[in-house]
Amino acid sequence: MPTYAVLGATGSTGSKVLKLLMQNPQNKIHVYVRSKSKLLQQAPDVASNPRVKIFTGNLSDTSVIKSCLEGTDAIFSTVATNDNMPDTHIAQDTAQSIVVALMDIRMANPQAKLPTIIWLSSASLNEKYHKRGPAILHWLLMRAFSNIYGDLAHAQRYLAMHKKWLNVVLIQPGGLVEDTQHGHELNLEKPSDFLSFEDLAAGMIEVAEKGGYDWQGVTLNAKTKGTKIEKRIPFLLAKGLTYHYFPFMWSVTKFLHLQ
Repeated sequence: MPTYAVLGATGSTGSKVLKLLMQNPQNKIHVYVRSKSKLLQQAPDVASNPRVKIFTGNLSDTSVIKSCLEGTDAIFSTVATNDNMPDTHIAQDTAQSIVVALMDIRMANPQAKLPTIIWLSSASLNEKYHKRGPAILHWLLMRAFSNIYGDLAHAQRYLAMHKKWLNVVLIQPGGLVEDTQHGHELNLEKPSDFLSFEDLAAGMIEVAEKGGYDWQGVTLNAKTKGTKIEKRIPFLLAKGLTYHYFPFMWSVTKFLHLQ
């Protein structure tokens, strides 16, 4: 019976990963969230599921994260944001907390089998993937989400510093949208332009179950056409570009409660 840890289980990706993992009665699940009440509001079935164990804390609570990760086969790291906040460091904080927790586990038991980290990244950070698309689109995305991608890139370099003893798989999808499952295919060549969070979650679980993708960038394709493109995407791009070129506007919109 495999045991999986889900970090960020109330987010768009993590909530879908948790939902799909719970559908398999063979899975045991460790869930790490900041707010247990928010988790139970989103997924009330969790409370009565004996296969799910909830851990509550912040990213800095490495002792709690250690307890969450101990004895697991894979970690689904889905802590993320789609707001291009200046100086964001959520990915770096997550990577450092995971590494410190796994170091503690390793020091306590040098023979312990450490879990594989299934790390949510982006196709925009993989040159092989983004070169297959229009250069102008890559230029736009790298500015509209500049702070998010910068944070992710720093986090991934930090993880790579521990390559000798860590196993990490980079999940690098294209655009992500709220939609139903259309079916997915793992791919090492080119991502779909858009993919639902449901299909992303299913793909991440498949990677964990299959194994063999350590330190590779894995992307996903939707099996069928018809993934809905959300109407909010132009707004997210415009907002991200604003924060990229005028970082002070983040504080202004926060003060005006426009976020």
